[in-house]
Amino acid sequence: MNYIQTQKFSDVYVSCKTMMPFNRNTITALNVLVYMMKAKTEKMDSKQKLASTLNLAYGTKISYGLTSFGDLIQVDVRFQFVRPDWIEDENYVNKIKDIMDQALFHSVLDEENFKESVYLLKNRLLAQMDDPANLSCMYAFEMAHDKHSISIPVQGSLKDLETLTLKDVKQIYTLYMDMAKHFYICGYVDQELYDFIDSLDSHCPFISERTLLPKVETSYKTFEKDISQTCISQVYSTGVDISSADYEAELLLCSILGQSQKNLMFDEIREKNSLCYSISSSIIRFDGAILIHTGVNRKDVTKVLNLIETQMDRLLNMDYDDAYLEIAKMGFKDRLVGGLDQALSLIAQAFLDDLLHRKLTTEQRIERIMKVTKEDISRVALQMNLASVAIVAENENEL
Repeated sequence: MNYIQTQKFSDVYVSCKTMMPFNRNTITALNVLVYMMKAKTEKMDSKQKLASTLNLAYGTKISYGLTSFGDLIQVDVRFQFVRPDWIEDENYVNKIKDIMDQALFHSVLDEENFKESVYLLKNRLLAQMDDPANLSCMYAFEMAHDKHSISIPVQGSLKDLETLTLKDVKQIYTLYMDMAKHFYICGYVDQELYDFIDSLDSHCPFISERTLLPKVETSYKTFEKDISQTCISQVYSTGVDISSADYEAELLLCSILGQSQKNLMFDEIREKNSLCYSISSSIIRFDGAILIHTGVNRKDVTKVLNLIETQMDRLLNMDYDDAYLEIAKMGFKDRLVGGLDQALSLIAQAFLDDLLHRKLTTEQRIERIMKVTKEDISRVALQMNLASVAIVAENENEL
């Protein structure tokens, strides 16, 4: 267990993280399971009872999340409640303990809950299929490498949902219950609550499993849809592992390219040439990949793709103003410092350190960022490879 003890927050934040294999044939069942876990427990066996119990515990909150980390998927169950030393109710700690126990270990997996959860997931997936931005990202990931975990949709698939059974969900629940549980506390708790949470922790190190996206021949495909704006998603492999000495250079490359408040793609493609509605880049750090997403008119697709390639060349050739690098560095520094005042950021950073078996202070992280040079970024740019280009475009007759 990792206890980030601090008096700066009025609430306590507890996160139970469970790492599971990230497989195409189980991810849809896992999504349904999360919906079912949210819905009810043995004692809180309806949405009304669940809401009432949380309200009576001074507005305690529970949330659930699924996040991929390379070849693993994380189930994160989070609790937020008022710190016990601020509450005079003698039974308050017992209420929190009971809520945590119910949410973590006493889900109700019956047919009624299953059908409702399938319905909710189906509606979410259908909505995502109607969103061209989401659709282009999904296609780009699928096309990047069909044998790599990057191609697996974290949210599951409609095709698998059609044949999913309650038995499938119960099997994944059994697997979930058997996997190690890692607890993080941020805030201030009394000894009784600390001992309770500590008793739930598996007290074992994380195992990190990840495979970098390999260099492949570029896959390029256009999908037509009845929409008003074309969306382009491109996936690049970087060959940089999150534990590599080049990781900070990869972060800054992505920031300068299309993430920082001042970046090459926005300045050149949107501001200077007015060729897109939106453009950005984001890093997929456990896969060694970068995603570029652009909203354009279909007639401008080729021009935009050429200009994106030009910005890549500028990074390789160090052909950009030093201000881009300095602004990107300051952005990371500000986020790292700002994260010290955010409980969830503190937990996320502690988890990453545990997962990667490292221990870095905020000062050390900032130092590593500030040391990055244009030459370091150029070295990362040299090994980047365009894996896929997925375009969800307006129908030809709408142009």
